[in-house]
Amino acid sequence: MNTVVIINKYDDLMERIGEDIKKSPYKTQFFLTLLNMKSGLFYKKIKEKRFTSTEIKKISKHLYPSENERYELEIISKLIDKSKEQIRNGQGEDFELILKKAKVVHGL
Repeated sequence: MNTVVIINKYDDLMERIGEDIKKSPYKTQFFLTLLNMKSGLFYKKIKEKRFTSTEIKKISKHLYPSENERYELEIISKLIDKSKEQIRNGQGEDFELILKKAKVVHGL
């Protein structure tokens, strides 16, 4: 995907994150606990659109569960394909080890 498109999509997300939180089935307290944040700071971040990428990743898993599930399945599928290719090339490494590393890299 084009980097400029990604940046613009991120900006769009930041513009609507407050509204998405309001429309979600979760109460604000859930997100405060999830982010370990006081309400004043939370609302300031919504108003100023200043969530960090780590915070957005945590929030998005709950705001967009079906998209998150598709993302996780896509990543896992790619990892499986990579493992199969490595095995075919004699570069076998324990799949569980690869999966752990990839989950850390991709925040899963």
